[in-house]
Amino acid sequence: MSPRETVAHYLQSQRICPCRIPKSKSHINPYLDIWVYSCLLTCFLGPLPDRSYANPTNAKLTHPILPVFYHHFGCAVPTYEALYILSQINGPEGILDMGSGNGYWTFILRRLGLDVTAVDNLASEYRTIWISDTVKVDGVKYLKQNNGCSGKVLLMVYPIVAGTYTKDVIRAYQGNTIVICGTQNSNRYTGFHDCTAEEWFKSEMKGWELTFRIALPSFAGKDDAMFVWKRG
Repeated sequence: MSPRETVAHYLQSQRICPCRIPKSKSHINPYLDIWVYSCLLTCFLGPLPDRSYANPTNAKLTHPILPVFYHHFGCAVPTYEALYILSQINGPEGILDMGSGNGYWTFILRRLGLDVTAVDNLASEYRTIWISDTVKVDGVKYLKQNNGCSGKVLLMVYPIVAGTYTKDVIRAYQGNTIVICGTQNSNRYTGFHDCTAEEWFKSEMKGWELTFRIALPSFAGKDDAMFVWKRG
């Protein structure tokens, strides 16, 4: 089995996608286009659930373009497949992009005609900003001020792992659909610091069902996916 075939089998084994994703010839996504080009410039092979990827030296050598991506776009690459799924599970009041960062995911989702509210404390500096209407406020405070945003889908792309912020946001949310974009395994980066997102939901969020798990384009030391949980 070739190395690429090994990776393909691994990613396919992790996939949960009960709907058919149509193809699009008109979708514009500069982050994805540049990521595809970057794959020609690196010797990194992955992703796989291999802890050797966690070695900082390996990560530094395999993808020096990573800081450029983070600065201009964000921590996870949205694919048309991920965006289409979000369009199909869109809440009656749209999508809440919590911890939206520079707003790239909001920007791309709006290009598909979706109603997206971006919320972030905008504490991070030195990054490209894609939208001009980010709501600058603490996420938990925003949810409490808006009745838990029960009519919105909660989207969190690479949620903060320090402290309890991410868990506090999820617990304050009163809606029925939570989307997390982050790693599928526990090497190097992990969605909830001391465990994977799936482990945390299984332990702490009784009554929520994992309905989607699809791979997102990944970089050195990462194995990203988009997860969708439904209440009840």
